Amino acid sequence: MGIDQVGQPGRAKRLRVWARARIPELFVLTVGVLIRLSMALWYDARIGFDYNAHWPHIQYIVAHHALPPLTFNTTAPHPPLYHTIAAAVVAMGLDAGALGWMSALWGMLRLVLIWIGLERWLPESRLARVVALALAAVVPAAAHLDGMITNETLVMLLAAGVLVVAPRAIAAARTGRVRPMVGLAVLLGLAMMAKVSASVLVTSVAIAIALEIARAGKGWGKALRIRARPVIAGALVLAAIAGPFFVRNRILYGQTAPSAYEGSLKPNQAPYEAMPYFDRRPLGFYVGWNFAIYAHPLYPTAIKPDARFFPVLVATTFNDYYVYSFTGGGRYHSDRWVSAAGVTLGCLSIAGGTFIALVTVIAWFAAVRALWRRREDGLPDPRFALLLAPLGALIGQLHFATKYPNDNFGPIKGSYLQFIAPVLCALFGAAVAWMWRRRAAVRWRVAALVSLGAVALVAAYSLNARLPPLDKTKYTTAPFFAAAGQGH
Repeated sequence: MGIDQVGQPGRAKRLRVWARARIPELFVLTVGVLIRLSMALWYDARIGFDYNAHWPHIQYIVAHHALPPLTFNTTAPHPPLYHTIAAAVVAMGLDAGALGWMSALWGMLRLVLIWIGLERWLPESRLARVVALALAAVVPAAAHLDGMITNETLVMLLAAGVLVVAPRAIAAARTGRVRPMVGLAVLLGLAMMAKVSASVLVTSVAIAIALEIARAGKGWGKALRIRARPVIAGALVLAAIAGPFFVRNRILYGQTAPSAYEGSLKPNQAPYEAMPYFDRRPLGFYVGWNFAIYAHPLYPTAIKPDARFFPVLVATTFNDYYVYSFTGGGRYHSDRWVSAAGVTLGCLSIAGGTFIALVTVIAWFAAVRALWRRREDGLPDPRFALLLAPLGALIGQLHFATKYPNDNFGPIKGSYLQFIAPVLCALFGAAVAWMWRRRAAVRWRVAALVSLGAVALVAAYSLNARLPPLDKTKYTTAPFFAAAGQGH
């Protein structure tokens, strides 16, 4: 009997043992994979966010082998990684449906990376990891993106990789090791080339390292010298990957990272540019709430007549607020709609999502306090960097919605924050586990159960939306292969 014959049963047995020990994780991962598979099979990628800008952008690269000018359309200012990959796929004779499949597969891989990150950075509680993974699997905003033609799916995937390796790279820099920081820099550079919002991750890592050096007190000089080589090496790698694109922007347009509002949407932005920055939104935009989202969870609730940032952020995270056929139906070049069941479950999902958001915010403050104080061998907990990313992303989303306040273009979207969602899911999972451990106080057990019920409401909405498939008379799917003789 050969080595392979002997070894194969051993490997199969180890795999079975491994799987039996992880049945809850495998179950929630399977649910997440099935939701994304449904997006690939039954969602028309041509009715996703900004398809009418992404698709011409991709075709321009195929036809001209160059990036489109800033004024070409609303996606032209984006870094080129996603659209270049998509153009390579289209150039092989594939069509929009293939790009929808690509997003779905990236979404599945992202869930695996989130699981790996949870195993690595939440070793204290299996319950926390399972709850976090379950939430990541069913959040509507993330699942919806995972069937679209959009660079969000790529930056979400790369950001998940960053969040897996960042704490270890920061810890390695304390001993002067270069390789982990270089690996992190590669991921950061690629994420920056997918979407500029990944700069939040770069900033989070930089601030975390700077805080470590500052907290060294009188030994800050030594701490800086030890970290100098890995930090410099990482910065050079990051600059080599992302630098040329931003230098190009500076040369061509006079701005490092212009947006569509400095390009094709400049005429729409002109009236707001004449206004002082802090006059563009009233105070109620930042601190007000709108309870109508729990009865009518669709646009323009909480947008018109008075926009409210946080209600719209919650509604767009836990419901198909802008009606892009995550639930309900609709055809390409036709009206989109939401069923009565979709509206009802959307209301419940937003209610559950509001509770999840509240628990997560409280957990964030608790985690900041705990990790700031926690020290191992005299050094801060390297996971602190992960907590900076959601704060930076939220500040960035608030800035974007303030600088560009035309709500007809949807500047407030939960989808914009999905690249840091793994951290938020982990915080929520940790909070549920903490509450469940408080056996002596019944109220904490009840709070934990209510939290799990909130996840169940979100899951019910997503599963109803995607499984089983929509009525075949109510939707179309994008073609996977380009039509014979079709030119690109």
